[in-house]
Amino acid sequence: MTTLKASEEGLVKIRQARRERGSTIEDPRWLVEASKALDPDRTWTEAGPYADGLSLPTWRRFLAGREPIKANAFKAFCTVLQLNWEEIVDRPPLASPYQGEVGGVRDFCQQPIDWVVQEIRQKCHSKIQQLYSKMQLLDIAQPVDVSNLYVEVNILEEITSWQPGEIRDLLRDFNPDADNFNRLGLGKVRQKRVPGLDAVKSHSKLMVLGKPGSGKTTFLKHIAIQCDRAKFEANKIPIFISLKTFAEIANVDLLEYISDEFASCGVEARSQTEFALSQGRGLILLDGLDEVPESDSDAVVRQIRHFAGKYYNNQFIITCRIAASKYRFHEEGFTNVEVADFNNKQIAAFARNWFVAFSQNMEAGKALASQFVEQLKMNKNQQIRELAVTPILLNLTCLVFQAKADFPSNRAKLYEEGLEIMLRKWDESRGIQRDEVYRNLNFSHKQHLLAFVAAITFERGDYFFEKNTVQQLIADYLANLPDGTTDPVQLESHSEIVLKAIEAQHGLLVERARGIYSFSHLTFQEYFTAIKIVNNSDSQALEKLVSHLTEKRWREVLFLAVGMLQKADDFLRLMKQQVDGLVAEDEQLQQFLLWVNQKSLSVDFPYKPAAVRFFYFSLLPCLELALNRNPERFLDPALYLAVKYTFDPAVEITLDLVLDLAILPVLDGAIDPALSLAHDILLIPLVEPELMQALQELKKQLPQPDGDKEIFRKWWQANGQVWTSELRKIIISYRNIGHDWQFSEQQKSLLRKYYDANKVLVYCLNSASNVSPAVRQEIEGTLLLPIAHLQKTGDKGDRPL
Repeated sequence: MTTLKASEEGLVKIRQARRERGSTIEDPRWLVEASKALDPDRTWTEAGPYADGLSLPTWRRFLAGREPIKANAFKAFCTVLQLNWEEIVDRPPLASPYQGEVGGVRDFCQQPIDWVVQEIRQKCHSKIQQLYSKMQLLDIAQPVDVSNLYVEVNILEEITSWQPGEIRDLLRDFNPDADNFNRLGLGKVRQKRVPGLDAVKSHSKLMVLGKPGSGKTTFLKHIAIQCDRAKFEANKIPIFISLKTFAEIANVDLLEYISDEFASCGVEARSQTEFALSQGRGLILLDGLDEVPESDSDAVVRQIRHFAGKYYNNQFIITCRIAASKYRFHEEGFTNVEVADFNNKQIAAFARNWFVAFSQNMEAGKALASQFVEQLKMNKNQQIRELAVTPILLNLTCLVFQAKADFPSNRAKLYEEGLEIMLRKWDESRGIQRDEVYRNLNFSHKQHLLAFVAAITFERGDYFFEKNTVQQLIADYLANLPDGTTDPVQLESHSEIVLKAIEAQHGLLVERARGIYSFSHLTFQEYFTAIKIVNNSDSQALEKLVSHLTEKRWREVLFLAVGMLQKADDFLRLMKQQVDGLVAEDEQLQQFLLWVNQKSLSVDFPYKPAAVRFFYFSLLPCLELALNRNPERFLDPALYLAVKYTFDPAVEITLDLVLDLAILPVLDGAIDPALSLAHDILLIPLVEPELMQALQELKKQLPQPDGDKEIFRKWWQANGQVWTSELRKIIISYRNIGHDWQFSEQQKSLLRKYYDANKVLVYCLNSASNVSPAVRQEIEGTLLLPIAHLQKTGDKGDRPL
């Protein structure tokens, strides 16, 4: 019968698991959980008996690690404690098939290679588990198991920035002026994605490139752990080497470095290491070529070339930031691939792993992860979802969401934290001192430079720009620094160095195709544009920003700017003036706003007057649709039934709303207060008898629906216009709705802009924490009012609209 026992390292993990679960760990409920793990199809209770002879003494022996227990019980208890049994099991030493020595030294070359490999694997197991099974996330105190957080990465087998292309190709399907344009289209990759492990299996030598924080190191650690646990390349020895650490040791070649690492684990001689490598049994994982200081990079690359050439039959993986990959290893047979951004499935998997890992219990973590994913899908969080495609920023969004089970209304703070990570904390947290090729640019200068580039390109509508364009902008900024040079040759050289440094070190500017750049995320371009405007300290800059109020592509900049301002009163007043000015000169539109106000005052509901005005304003398109349907649509059975039931006194709903089924989709798209209001209005008492009588008389004029359709068509052609006019008169008379405004197409377009601009204003008002109560009340009270009424007192409540 197979038995298993916990290792010393495993006992530490068991004790940690016990502490996390408290003293109740010895309650019979844990035996029940273990029984369920063994036999989930049966019902187990605390009264026992338990599955396969489990007992409290067995449980205690497992916790103490004093003696082996049945293998299936060992694995079941590990499941209960949410531990990987392979990580805590004690592995017995291998017995050597050779007992003798040759000249006092064991002759490894005469031993079976499989035995040598397994001996090295076993001796290095503990060190690999301790060093590479954990990962430390930014701003989180405790490390987490790689296996608990890792999500399988995807690989692009063609490097996107090395491909030729034109800006017009990149702009395909990317239209920021559309209602729901694909913001992620900025970085859309059209080539096929390959699972990371599949790529490793397909290529014996890989150069894995990726943006900062894209998961390259975690990918290598995962491969090392999977190999060590015999789940991947079980006949090879995982050898993980931080190239930054290797470069810090003087006068040591890779073979000596690996031999020393093995020796620290008890591997007896360098000849054993050489023997294993000569037989191609090494899985050589070289991490972070970009982290090697410039002064050591040539020497390290020579070492890699020599080692990969000598031990060519081993498997190699090198990782490097994509913009720092000035070295190629084509002669050594390396294939270059790129780590792809996360897709929606990977984001959801990472979130689930993250919240389970950092929540008090698994179920609470799963529930919070589900909330996170659902909220991330919402249109209002599209900009945040844009950042969540890389692990480093996805970790930040999970951390922020965990605090309140919601995303912050002021997104500027979230982006500020993200940029702090990209510009400073990511390298600092790992002790990386990169060569500061633009040494005179401190953190503030870098922000100002990026804001300078972002504001100019965004104002032009340039989301992608040629390399020489962005270099010229960088040169312009550098020339205006206090100690900046005006020499054009130096500026050209310095601007190229700065561009590559920003791309390689921070990943905020990226090469989308050969010689074509953009910001890594549209969100960052918008954020830096807002920074430039707010930091300008010029009222004209804010007035210019407000002039873009009706342009969809500027909305996020507006939202960010209002959150950045120390005091937003003047900015919000400028926005309100701009909104009102859209329709101020059109008398007919002013009359329509007058009607909206009158109609809102005719009903009594527990909502702010502005919210009721929003509701009646939004009803205009559905009323127009209901009262101006063409004969073909009127013949549709569903629409005919809608009209029939509208006029049926047995149906207890108000004519104000249900004139057509087409109203319902419109209400679904209305702003939130209008939706709530709609449900209340549906509870209005029955239509008054006089109105119902008038509608019944009008209904009698309609041909029956089961009659000849051709007869009905002819009737409608002859009488439809008059009949609709009579319906309109009745509705206007009794309910003051259904007016034939006869707006021109230009006026309709202006009304849509006006309505959307008011929604933008409301969003800014509700998300701004830096607006005075007086200004908030002033703006809320005058939303959607005609110019003649703007001086009247509005609702003084402080609830958001």
